[in-house]
Amino acid sequence: MNKKTIITSLALATMSAVLIFSSCSKKEVVDSDTSAAEDHTQAETHSNDIENIGEQASYGSMSTYKLTQSQESIYSTCATITSYALNSTDNDTLIVNFGTGCTGLDGRTRSGSLQYIYTAGLHYRDSADVINVSSNNYVVDGNSINIISKTIKNLGHITNSNLTWNISANMSITKANGKTITWTTNKTKVLLAGERPNNQPIDWAHAQIAIYGTAIGTSANGESFTASVAEGTWLIRNFNCTGYRKCFVAGELDFTPGTKPTRYINFGTGTCDDQATVTISGHVYNITLH
Repeated sequence: MNKKTIITSLALATMSAVLIFSSCSKKEVVDSDTSAAEDHTQAETHSNDIENIGEQASYGSMSTYKLTQSQESIYSTCATITSYALNSTDNDTLIVNFGTGCTGLDGRTRSGSLQYIYTAGLHYRDSADVINVSSNNYVVDGNSINIISKTIKNLGHITNSNLTWNISANMSITKANGKTITWTTNKTKVLLAGERPNNQPIDWAHAQIAIYGTAIGTSANGESFTASVAEGTWLIRNFNCTGYRKCFVAGELDFTPGTKPTRYINFGTGTCDDQATVTISGHVYNITLH
C-alpha cells in the first residue's frame, strides 16, 4: 500500500499547535506528541507495500520494486521471483527475494524475502482466493518487519459490484534504534476502478481503491493506540495521480494515541493533491502530505 499516509504529517500539525497554545495560558498542557501516529503510519505503509509487492510480482515483474524472474535482466541484482505452481491441486507459492539489499524506484531499500501462499489461483484478483503471507529476515530501510500473520481474502464483487478484499494482519516492527512496534489490523479494500474484462490483470496505472477498517497497536515508546476509518468516509487512493508513493485523496481517518484527544484527519474530496486537514481538540490545521 506504497507511499506514506497522512499520519506522517501530524508532526506538522502538532508543531503548529505548540506555537498557538504557547501564546495562551502557560498552565495549559500542550498536546504535541506524534510518535504513536508515526509508528502506526510506518506499520500501515509496510503492510500496504507487502500486498502490492505480492500482487504485481504474481505477474512476473514489477518495475516499481525492481522485481524480475530473469537472471539476465538489468534488474538481476535486485529482487527475484520464484513461483511454485506446478500442480493446480496444491497450494501455490510465490517467493519474492530481495537478497542482501535492493533499492526500488520508490526509494525504499529492502532485503530478505516475502512468501505468499495462494489457495485458489495465483493472483490477487482471483475470486475466492486466500493468500497467506510470511516474512524471512525482511528489512526495509533498516527496520526489521516480522509478519506474525497476514491473510488476504478475495471476497468477490460484493461492494457495488466491485472487487473486494478482507485483509487482516498481525505484525511487529523492530526499528533501527532497537525499539519495537506492535500492530494489528482488520480492514476492507475495494477496487473502485482498474478492473479489466476477461480476467485480465488489474490495470494498476489507472486504478482507484478504497480502504476502511480498524487498527490497534503499541508504539515504540510503549503507548497504545487505535485507528479507524468508517465505510461511509473510506480512504481513497488514486493511482492516476503522479508519483510512485500515492497519497490518499479523499476520506477521513480517526487516530487516538493512548488517552490523548482523537486526531481527525481529512484527505479532501478526491482532488489529486498533497493537502489535508487535521483537527485536534477543535483546532483545524492545513497540512502538506509527504
